[in-house]
Amino acid sequence: MKKLVLMLSLVAVIGLSACGNGGDEEASGSNDVVKLTVWNDWTEDRPENTAYKNMVERFNEQNDDIEVKVEAIPHDQYETKLRTQAAGKQLPDMFRVWPGARLAPLVDGGAVLSLNDITDNWESSIPEGIMKDYAVDGEQYAIPGNISETSLIFYNKELVSQAGFDAFPETYEELKSLIQALNDEEVTPIALGNKGIWPLQSVYISTIADRFTGSDFLPNVHSGEGTFENEQFIKSLAVIEELTKLDAFNSDMNTLDEAQARNNFISGKTAMHFAGSWGIGPILDSAENVDNIGVAPFPTFAEGEGDQGKIAGVAGGGIALNSELSGEKKEAAFEFLKFFYSDEMYQQLLEANIIVPADLEMGEDIPEVFKEANKLAQGGLAPVYDAVLSPELTDVINNGLQSITIGEKTPEELASEMQTTLEKE
Repeated sequence: MKKLVLMLSLVAVIGLSACGNGGDEEASGSNDVVKLTVWNDWTEDRPENTAYKNMVERFNEQNDDIEVKVEAIPHDQYETKLRTQAAGKQLPDMFRVWPGARLAPLVDGGAVLSLNDITDNWESSIPEGIMKDYAVDGEQYAIPGNISETSLIFYNKELVSQAGFDAFPETYEELKSLIQALNDEEVTPIALGNKGIWPLQSVYISTIADRFTGSDFLPNVHSGEGTFENEQFIKSLAVIEELTKLDAFNSDMNTLDEAQARNNFISGKTAMHFAGSWGIGPILDSAENVDNIGVAPFPTFAEGEGDQGKIAGVAGGGIALNSELSGEKKEAAFEFLKFFYSDEMYQQLLEANIIVPADLEMGEDIPEVFKEANKLAQGGLAPVYDAVLSPELTDVINNGLQSITIGEKTPEELASEMQTTLEKE
């Protein structure tokens, strides 16, 4: 009986040691292997998920003293589980996160570890303007894996040329001249599918407003130092009103969805389609003549006070580290991040037509449209409005922009409504 009690006691002690976060037994294992677990949402069969999982496998193959275990959780469940576990201080060693408002609660709760000790590893490869998507108060908490640009202009080179333009317009005034010329040719200038009411906000205003106001505008408004009734912001909303009056869009813009509008562009029914990097794959896959498709950044605005080289976009998911990591586990996690976010991984994403933060040499087999889109991200990213605004404010601007296109609301009225909504939050 005494022997049985002793054995049970030993089992209990071993079990408690294994459960300890960052304990020596867990860190080294029986063969001095540091074991790390990474939570992610890589459950779907998508090129980027394949690339990510390949990098984990390669890391494990090349490091006998470190083992990274992947725990994939379906996306719809992932963030709920992440928040719940963070609240209880029960996060794994590493976990996938997203920037901005989705990262902030984890930082505020002290759940994530600063990566400032290793950020110089990417100093020459990833622009600071992109890295800062994962920075809070000067501390870096993740490295961007891919980029979602929301404001690209895809255009039909032949139709633009027939309208008298040898190159795509660089300024807003030139763009308006192109729109007029296309209408004279009885060609619909821009394919817009705003049935979902988000494109005018995410694709258009996110970049247009940033060109007018600068990227400090939204933080200043939220802190009370600024207001949505700012003259420059109202000017950006007025661009949508002006484009509508210029007949820049198809007449059924508010009854078509984004995919339908894109298909109209691909089939040659319109000269342009404003969309994000999500449109690159479908356009390249379906266009009859890929060489006839060009991509350009938004034109510049002479009266704008913001950086005219930025386009709206957001860094994709990154991997953050548990703030409780220390010693061997912390150093092993650092080694993993340096291996994972390397040119090798970014090259795999490029080959799958996914925009990356690193500026890499691209082979001749990479389509020009993709090369140009990837290059545009290097100029820095403007904030995407629906990634920053509250759900209530997002609804107000989305519905308000649609109301502007049908003449039911003025830019001034929308700005006032947004300010009133903000003050009630």
